[in-house]
Amino acid sequence: MGLLRWFTKNWANTLEPTHPDLTPLALPLGAEAAANLVKQVVAQLPRWAIATEKPGELQLTRQTRIIGFVDDVTVTIVLTASGVLLHAASKSRVGIGDLGQNRRNILELWAAIRARQGES
Repeated sequence: MGLLRWFTKNWANTLEPTHPDLTPLALPLGAEAAANLVKQVVAQLPRWAIATEKPGELQLTRQTRIIGFVDDVTVTIVLTASGVLLHAASKSRVGIGDLGQNRRNILELWAAIRARQGES
């Protein structure tokens, strides 16, 4: 789909997945520990914030650097036999294309979580 997707889609997620490099993130943690980890990471990331939370789901926002558009990012925590699986969906609030930003939102969050996991 390439460049056409950048101009015609304003969302990305790990459930379908919308991009070949977007996959769920497996963590060897319980649901509460995983939620706390995501909250700690988001608190350290620039332009990210926690909007709301409920058991098994965190609603996050990420503001783009230059224009300041806000994207909504939902992280869902699914229990597995070996821990949890994190799924993410990112969607722009405005426009019909995202220039790949929603994909980058998820990849940025996953990279920060992996880095934080490596510290412990």
